[in-house]
Amino acid sequence: MSDPSPGPAAHRGWLAAAALALLWGIGPAIPALFEGGLLGHPWTDLYPSAWGLHWFVSHQPGLPLHAPEIGWPEGMGFYYSSPIHGWLAWPLVAAGVDLAWVYDLLVLAARVAGVLTAFGWLKAEGLEDRGALAGTALYACAAIFHGYAVEGIVEGVDAWTLPLWGLCVARRRPVASIFAFAGVIASSWYLGAAALLVAAVRARETRHVAISAAGGTLLALPLFLAFQGAFPDAAPLDPAVRAAMGTPVRIPTPGVLPGVNPFALTSYVGWLGCGLLLLGARRRPWLAAGAGFAWVLSLGVGPWYDLPGLSMIRFPYRLVAATLFLAAPVVGVAVDAVSRRSRWAGLAAPLIALEAWLLSPVDPLIPASSADVPAIYAEVEPTVLLEVPGPVALPPGVRNPSRPRARYLLWYATLHGAASPWRPDFNAMAPTEEPTWLASWRNVDPVGRQAGGNAPPTPDIAGTRAAQVRQIMVHEDEVGAARAKSIYGALFASGARLVASEGDLNLYLLP
Repeated sequence: MSDPSPGPAAHRGWLAAAALALLWGIGPAIPALFEGGLLGHPWTDLYPSAWGLHWFVSHQPGLPLHAPEIGWPEGMGFYYSSPIHGWLAWPLVAAGVDLAWVYDLLVLAARVAGVLTAFGWLKAEGLEDRGALAGTALYACAAIFHGYAVEGIVEGVDAWTLPLWGLCVARRRPVASIFAFAGVIASSWYLGAAALLVAAVRARETRHVAISAAGGTLLALPLFLAFQGAFPDAAPLDPAVRAAMGTPVRIPTPGVLPGVNPFALTSYVGWLGCGLLLLGARRRPWLAAGAGFAWVLSLGVGPWYDLPGLSMIRFPYRLVAATLFLAAPVVGVAVDAVSRRSRWAGLAAPLIALEAWLLSPVDPLIPASSADVPAIYAEVEPTVLLEVPGPVALPPGVRNPSRPRARYLLWYATLHGAASPWRPDFNAMAPTEEPTWLASWRNVDPVGRQAGGNAPPTPDIAGTRAAQVRQIMVHEDEVGAARAKSIYGALFASGARLVASEGDLNLYLLP
């Protein structure tokens, strides 16, 4: 009797996929893991993402939509960008795992899962091992997904949800496909938009695509309504700003070269990937054309951006995920065809991944940002704390030198527990109206003064005290020594008491 169990050759492809998953998913983060802290650089979304994870977990069970911890005393509407990460983190944090470790673990798990689910999907599409690995490298190891991890865009790292839906469709699992499509939308609005593009292109292949897309969208509709309720004032971007957030049409400067790229804005597909896409286009012309159409949309320009739905797109470059997903099986078919004539086709997958890693404009290594909280914050009472200076709202895509302040405005709050009167704008999604007394503190901020405003010439300490805000933390390195000196004088004149001092930090208590 023959052995029905698969032989070693049947597992070889999965072993290669697992090796790719570990090398790409964890390898670029190893130096940062030894350094400790949070994975990602501190200049854009990292600290809001990590604080949001803490906030989401703190308000479980359910889908919290109001944050009393910011915008005190009313609080403000807030929708965490990755509820999937929040729900996965809840039992881990409840078990006592450090929040920074939980954040890092979920980022790495998402990267590994992206490779494994993509390989499983492409194998279910009928590709051979070499073709499936090449398509997996093109999609799951793409620069855009690596850039999300580098920049701390927590919802972006969940590349695995889209191929999971593709796997359910390929295996003809209608109910699972509906839930999987809803999961794509829940993981990221932009990946959800990419999934709708993919569904529009592939709907002619099988009715499972259209049914799952329609059913999954309806299933995820409450999440979208919740998001709109949390950020009711979010408005479409100026067309010029949207265009700046589209796919850059230029040969990128590799991120491996010296210098720091504060944004991971990239739609890099790769020279080898494009060549294989063209090679396989005659075998899968409809998918190749769809990939090109999605790339054109990712440019962020065109009259179609006046249409409902597309007018809400704020970062069009992220639609390139649809290009990568549609191109993956085309590239895989091309590699399978070449592999029948040359064993060198087995190098396609590692070369595609290496090219994206080394030649794209994204930093090849995921950096580490500090998760430490200065000891002085142990002196903060869990009531209300005014950090000086506060957040400054600038248009999306503009390098905002105040963004690293999210470390103390948000991340430190996960330890001290005091509410903040400041209202972060979260990439212009939330309103930043504030009382006159709070606006007066912007005048002590060099970045705040550059951004404009009609703040009084000096901080309104009397108004601050009348608003029942007694704790004030002054960051002397942010406001400058001269301006800090005038603040200290005004505080002492009002009867404030210096509670603690540590380096450039000074904590005052108003009477």
